[in-house]
Amino acid sequence: MAIREEFDKRLLEVNTYFEILQLLELDKPKLSAHNIESNQSVEINFDSRRINILRSNAFLLLYNLVESTVFNSVTSIFDAVNSDRHNPKLKYFDVIDAIKKYWLNNVYKHDEKIKKETVVKSFMEIANRIFSESLSLASNYLKYGGTLDAESIEDTAIDLGVNIGNLKNGFDKNTHGEAFRQIKRNRNWLAHGDKSFAEIGQDFPYNRLDEWKLYIVEHLEKFIMSIETYIRDEKYKVPVIAAS
Repeated sequence: MAIREEFDKRLLEVNTYFEILQLLELDKPKLSAHNIESNQSVEINFDSRRINILRSNAFLLLYNLVESTVFNSVTSIFDAVNSDRHNPKLKYFDVIDAIKKYWLNNVYKHDEKIKKETVVKSFMEIANRIFSESLSLASNYLKYGGTLDAESIEDTAIDLGVNIGNLKNGFDKNTHGEAFRQIKRNRNWLAHGDKSFAEIGQDFPYNRLDEWKLYIVEHLEKFIMSIETYIRDEKYKVPVIAAS
């Protein structure tokens, strides 16, 4: 499944980077290379400033892992809804209310400044799509705006009608929850320029970053399992009531 494949690919990127970070914890780390043109060796010593900058990049990689996992989970659910394996193809009234609501929120974006005629036109277009088209997302570009943490991931699952029992199993807000909060907060500080890379990196040694990585990966794997079960069992469909 695309969710798992993409997750494994991103996780490999994270783990590869963490291998480099771990080496930087050794005594007097340095990078050397040979310049063929000048026939000279070039060497860089990793002082604390350089190490701190590289540590901070871990927040960007980890948040990328989180956001891509949620993004691929949502799009995979709607890919399943619109799959050709359903014959006839599923329409609006064939899916559970949670999927209907999520889809409507995706295709209709309300703005108080929009004129009444535009709102009416939008509703007419949505009504036509309800009765004539499949439930394709208006855009696969889902914006999270740096908001993803353990709580918002759980909310996303609930919004889609996914059973979150697996997410609750073994979850600790002081470990898993704190890891997600730290990744989100520091990623946003870096993305918005509120703090420098060197400034953030000095507060988070490798061991702490690695510990947070493990908590995040553990929780995301449970999230993926929940999504995979949801898709496999076609929980997005309105249950068929057997005739008595």
